Amino acid sequence: MEDFEHELARMMRDTQANTPFEDQHRQRLQAGVRARRRARTVWMATGSALTIAGLGVGLEVLPSASAQGGPTVPHHQPTSTTAPVPIPTRTCTTVPVPIPTHTSTTVPVPIPTRTCTTAPAPIPTHTSTTK
Repeated sequence: MEDFEHELARMMRDTQANTPFEDQHRQRLQAGVRARRRARTVWMATGSALTIAGLGVGLEVLPSASAQGGPTVPHHQPTSTTAPVPIPTRTCTTVPVPIPTHTSTTVPVPIPTRTCTTAPAPIPTHTSTTK
């Protein structure tokens, strides 16, 4: 046996008289034990409250998820490809206005007019493919 084992066996065989703690030491030890018990009780109560709150939230979410059909699998949406829409062609002409013969600031000056015509655009073709 090693030295440690010999010393341990000797300590176990020896009968040593227990010396009681003094009153001040006993009170400090008892206060420490009470504080440790209070801390353990608070720790356990906090853990239990958090566990119950988590379960309550889980039970609130679970029925609403099952009422909606549970987790949904994403559905493939049909994709559509369209050719760019052609812009209608527009042609504009400006009609010249004759210049007035007398210059007066009280006579309104005619404004040139613009005439525009729009040619209809061809109808785009639409193809749809589903994945």
